[in-house]
Amino acid sequence: MNRKIILVVAFFLLIVGSSAYDYITYNDTKYTQGINITSSDRVLIVAPHPDDETIACAGVIRYCLENKIPIYVVVVTNGGNGGLGVTRYHESLNATKILGLPSDNITFFEYTQGVDSLFNENWDKPIYINGNYTSDFAYEKNTPYTGVSLEKNFETVITNFNPTVIIYPNPNDSNPDHWGTSSFVEYATNNLNYTGKMYTYLVHVSSVWPFPRGYFPQTYMLPPYFLANQNKWLVFPISNSDENLKYNAVKSYKSQLNGDPTYLLSFVRKNELFIPDEQINVLKDNVSVNFINNSEFPKTLYHDPQGDELVKPPLEVYYSIFSNLNLFDITDVGFEVDNNTTWMSLKTVGGISKTGIYDFRIRSFVNGSVKSIDVKVQHGKAKYFKLANNSESEYPLKVKVKKNGIIIGMPSSLFKGTKYMISVDSMKKNQYIDRAGWYTFNLL
Repeated sequence: MNRKIILVVAFFLLIVGSSAYDYITYNDTKYTQGINITSSDRVLIVAPHPDDETIACAGVIRYCLENKIPIYVVVVTNGGNGGLGVTRYHESLNATKILGLPSDNITFFEYTQGVDSLFNENWDKPIYINGNYTSDFAYEKNTPYTGVSLEKNFETVITNFNPTVIIYPNPNDSNPDHWGTSSFVEYATNNLNYTGKMYTYLVHVSSVWPFPRGYFPQTYMLPPYFLANQNKWLVFPISNSDENLKYNAVKSYKSQLNGDPTYLLSFVRKNELFIPDEQINVLKDNVSVNFINNSEFPKTLYHDPQGDELVKPPLEVYYSIFSNLNLFDITDVGFEVDNNTTWMSLKTVGGISKTGIYDFRIRSFVNGSVKSIDVKVQHGKAKYFKLANNSESEYPLKVKVKKNGIIIGMPSSLFKGTKYMISVDSMKKNQYIDRAGWYTFNLL
C-alpha cells in the first residue's frame, strides 16, 4: 500500500516537473504564430459555460472587434441551475461588455450542465430536469432536453450567422460539458457539410495546467506537457491593452473566482492557444483483411493522449491505489474498411481489463441523415447497444481481445456514406475512466 502511495506522489511530481521544464525552456518560435482570421471572415466562438468565451478567446474577440470582423458568441450551458445560472448569465454579459462585444452578438442556449450525456445516452430520449433552460433569456424555450434539440440549435445558429471560422472546445478537454460541446459542434458541422476553418481550445486537461497557476501577465500560455508535441499548436499573441481588458473581464466572474481565484486568472497571459481542426482521410482497402485471424491491428486513425484519465482527485488517488488505470488509458484508435468488413480498434497503455467496459461509437453522415452505431465490449464479448432511434443493432459482430487492445468488425454494408465520426471510451462499472474525443474522417 505504501509503495503505491509513493508511486502516486512520484507521478504527480513528474507532471509538475515536466510542466516547469516546458515553462523554463519556452521558445515562442517553437509554435506557429496566430490563427488565420482575415477581414473577410465571420467568426463564431462556442463556449460550454459562461466564462469560457473570456478565458479562452478574449484575445480573439478583441482582435475581431478592433478589425471590424463580424463575431458571434454562443454559450451552451447555464453554468448552474437556479440563482447561480442567472448570476453567471449576467457575469458573462458584463465580461463581454468589457471586451466590447455588443449584447446582440452573444446568445445563451441555457442547457443544464452535462451535455455529454445528451450526445451519447439521451440523444432523442428527453431528460426531465426542473429549471434547466427555460429562463427568459434562453435561445429556445421549453424545448425537449435532448441531444437532438441541442444539435438543431447549433445548426440554426451556424446557418443564420454563416461563419467562415468556428472556434470551439478541443475533444481532448476532460470536462464533460467541453467534451460534449466539442462533439455537438463536430456533428452539426458535418451534418451541414460545413467547409469553413475550425480551431479548438483547451481549458480542462490537468490539475497543474495552466502552469504556473495564478496571475502572471508577463508569462506565456504553454501547451500541457503531454500534448505539446501531439498537436499543431497555434499561438495567438495579445497586446498589453487587450490583456488588461481580459483581466478585467475575467474579474467579472466573481462566482467562479470565489472558489479558486488562481485558476481563471491563469489564462490571462501574453497569448492564447489554439489547435487547427483537420479532418482525416482514410483509403478503403480493395481486398478483404481478416484482423481476427492475424496479429495486426487496423491502421491507427488518431492517438489519444496518455495520462488523461477522467478520474480526478480524490478518486484519482483511489483508482491509482486500488485499480490499474493503465488498463483503461486509451492510446490508439484504429479504423479500416475493406470490401466486406469495417474494422475498428483501440489500444491501452497497460492492456485490457477483464471486467472493464470498452465502447466503440460511429456516426455516419449520408445526404442529411445520420446513422448511429454503438458497440460495447466486456468479458471478451461484443454487442450493440441502442441509444437512439437511428441506432443500428441487428448485424453480426466480430471481436478479438488481444493483450494490448480490442478489435471489432462490422459488416461494411452498414455504412453507405463517406463522412464519419468515431470515438471510443473505457469504463469501470458506471464510471468513465477515459474517453477519446470524436474525430471526423472522410472515406475515400
